Amino acid sequence: MMKKILTLAALFLGLSFSAVAQQKIGHINADELLAMMPETKTAQAELEKYGKQLEKDLSDMETELMTKIQAFQANEKMMTTPTREAKTKELQELQRRIQEFNSSAQQDLQNKQVELLTPVIEKATKAVQEVAREKGFTYILDSSPSKAVVIFNEKGEDIMPLVKAKLGIQ
Repeated sequence: MMKKILTLAALFLGLSFSAVAQQKIGHINADELLAMMPETKTAQAELEKYGKQLEKDLSDMETELMTKIQAFQANEKMMTTPTREAKTKELQELQRRIQEFNSSAQQDLQNKQVELLTPVIEKATKAVQEVAREKGFTYILDSSPSKAVVIFNEKGEDIMPLVKAKLGIQ
């Protein structure tokens, strides 16, 4: 009985190792691929332009606040109490709006980045999947240093040249 169990275990392990041995594993540095794609450069340029516009809008608001603060300080001694209180509230409201704008702008910039880069990532992913299917890979691992998915890749095949060719990147 024990011999039969050992034989079955050995057979099972042999099949398991043979299944693993038949798998074709490749890897690609996805960060590097995305950086090479012209669409990424276009998206980054558009994102930078958008960010600069947000910065300009914020700067304009801050300049307006500083101008109003200076005018308030110059005329404060001549103001009546109700006028001084109204101007103080106005300055506080403008300062609050600037803080809200700053928070909103940061979120908006992140959303814009996702909006611009998602199609690029999808295109790269599709190209990797097509190459993997065409070349019979079972797994493609991301070897980008930022992902730390692949720590050692002696037997895997780097598919970067194949994907670059698929995307028409030199």
